[in-house]
Amino acid sequence: MRALSGRSTGARVAAVTLAVALLVASRPAAALEPAFPEVALAVGTTVGVNGSPGGGGASGSLAFTWPFAERFSFGAVLFADDLGTDFVDLTDPNTQEPLGTVASVHRMNYGAGWRTEARLFHSEERRWRFLWGADFGYARQERDIRGTTDNAVSGVIVATGPKFVWRTVGGHSFGGALGYKHAFLSTDADADRSTDWAQLAFVWRWQRIPKD
Repeated sequence: MRALSGRSTGARVAAVTLAVALLVASRPAAALEPAFPEVALAVGTTVGVNGSPGGGGASGSLAFTWPFAERFSFGAVLFADDLGTDFVDLTDPNTQEPLGTVASVHRMNYGAGWRTEARLFHSEERRWRFLWGADFGYARQERDIRGTTDNAVSGVIVATGPKFVWRTVGGHSFGGALGYKHAFLSTDADADRSTDWAQLAFVWRWQRIPKD
């Protein structure tokens, strides 16, 4: 079977995401309870990064999601992933003595998109929640050398993975998340671009509790 191109696959994912967005918009207001969005902040690290440098680094995201069914929510997300940094050892050109190590090539990915989450399980007292999320968005990947960008490309990005959260008091929840990300990017001009990586993150979530 002939493999689908990144553009074709991205177009199909976009069509599915648009259909979900229209479904959310068509829901009656009474179904959107509680009406307050849930804020989700994830801070962690990238791992398993392909391409080069590919060593991974800090990762973070900020999302706002609204419930549109008993077990589903939908909203927007901002994200940024450090994909890795290469280091070089400097030496004195005359004496060849080591002068230290400095960063050279660095690569990062950032963008925005839509997020859908499904609650697959919750404890009887609704303290523990096991969620599965999927993101669809648009991202820019940049390579820089000591802060000066010399290569950049933009494209569709998708992500998916589980989240485990524990609800505490005041609408706060804490937990962890694991996500896999794939960027539909052309590697013709730069074979070292990263297209696949994972994210391990600590999660804080908050949702305002409606007053009786």
